[in-house]
Amino acid sequence: MTTRILMSVVLALTLACGGDDDAMVDAGRDAFVADAPSVDAGVDAQTDAGTDAGLDAAASDAGADAAPDSGESCIEAGHTAGERYALGDDCNFCDCLADGTSECTARRCGSTTSGCTYAGTDYAYAERFPATDGVNECVCAASGLACTRRDEGLPEEGAILLESMDEPCGDDSEFTGRAVLQGLPIADLTTDFPYERERDLYPETRPDTRLRIRVVYDEGYIVCRLPMPTQPAIDAEVVVEWMSEDGAFDEAFHTYLRRNNFGFVDAWLSLASVPHGGLDGAYDPSCLDPLGTTFSVQINPDSTSQGSISKICETDILLDVGRWGFE
Repeated sequence: MTTRILMSVVLALTLACGGDDDAMVDAGRDAFVADAPSVDAGVDAQTDAGTDAGLDAAASDAGADAAPDSGESCIEAGHTAGERYALGDDCNFCDCLADGTSECTARRCGSTTSGCTYAGTDYAYAERFPATDGVNECVCAASGLACTRRDEGLPEEGAILLESMDEPCGDDSEFTGRAVLQGLPIADLTTDFPYERERDLYPETRPDTRLRIRVVYDEGYIVCRLPMPTQPAIDAEVVVEWMSEDGAFDEAFHTYLRRNNFGFVDAWLSLASVPHGGLDGAYDPSCLDPLGTTFSVQINPDSTSQGSISKICETDILLDVGRWGFE
């Protein structure tokens, strides 16, 4: 399972958590690149059916603590100057510098998506394992258990683990994992992030900042969701980075990117939630009984995007940390 980096629909609003004014200036802030490319209109499509549609955009670190360099030249290892490459742990990345050294994030890589139970055994999110029939393979996907359909007699319903980037989901032969990933109009964006300070209950206190969001796909699962035959959707296992200039957020979520193929939301969507204490950035919710933080993003076909960071306080009080829009 060599996947890193996340999108799901905002209608499933879940957890959130929140904001502190201290520790805003550190090495992470200095590393943030406000001039990072705001539009990445191409997704490097690889020809191998299992490693297709790499979404890793070359970029520099944005607010992450730099891990010590291992001493090995990243250029000699096959990377290029300016490339941002994954470390293989589903949340950390390195930037390859011109002199061959690397600056790497040092995130904890906590789980943000629940796993599943199959035949009495618990499996982690995105973990693959053989089906009990000895023929099919299964994975713990965002929507639960998904298995291949190597027996043609099985009904085309539920969640299906697709075995090829070109295997269609539903009746539309062009609705494939390759099409969903290659069609993503932007995979790396930087935008203004205004904190929600104008409210009476637990207002945010940080000054506004800049936020960078990256979507990275690297050989993750591709699952076809068919809750109904007329409502196909594809989930791709990804990692989504959320990095703020002020150091409040330095996150990478091992999650999913969702694209529907019916008249619901014409967009690519992602959602990730972490419990209180699960963030790698310096953000503190500054509220009574904080429970968690939620990150949602929607990328539209014209590259415009919008999303939010929210927090939950006192069991059931959902509050926006901030909302953003990108054009």
